[in-house]
Amino acid sequence: MIVLGIDPGLTGAISVLDSHGPRLLECADLPVQSNGTAGGSMRNWLDVATLRKLLGEWSQRHAFGDHDVAVAIERPIAMPSLPAQTIASQFDTFGALRGLFASPLWGRNVLFPSPTWKRDFGLKGGKEAKTESRECALRLYPSAPVTRAKDHNRAESILIAHWCLGEMA
Repeated sequence: MIVLGIDPGLTGAISVLDSHGPRLLECADLPVQSNGTAGGSMRNWLDVATLRKLLGEWSQRHAFGDHDVAVAIERPIAMPSLPAQTIASQFDTFGALRGLFASPLWGRNVLFPSPTWKRDFGLKGGKEAKTESRECALRLYPSAPVTRAKDHNRAESILIAHWCLGEMA
């Protein structure tokens, strides 16, 4: 089985795991582009065309067509303490991702809130949440590209995919 784990948002990421091992096959930041406006709070959005191209390349490289595929997308939770742009971008990206993966070609879609998987990994959150996610991803996948502090979204996409593998076993 192939599982795509996605942490949505403008600084989000996507990872691909193969259940045999499991092995981390791919990990990348979500591509974004300008929405063409100079003003407003949300100047960028998910670059769906570039993401579609990336997914096509990964699909060919790892023969997605020969496997069962599941897509695990973290459902954003509106938190009043976050800036309006952050909330808007998370929900905008989440909606675009749901549309992109709605095709039966992508197999099963799993949508769930972050507390679900974070609790199962023992991640407490707070100030240390980003570091905890990176450290956990590196324990599971030592070669994961999550060595920089700003790679926490990549780490979360890996953990989301890993959690989904466990849920589907």
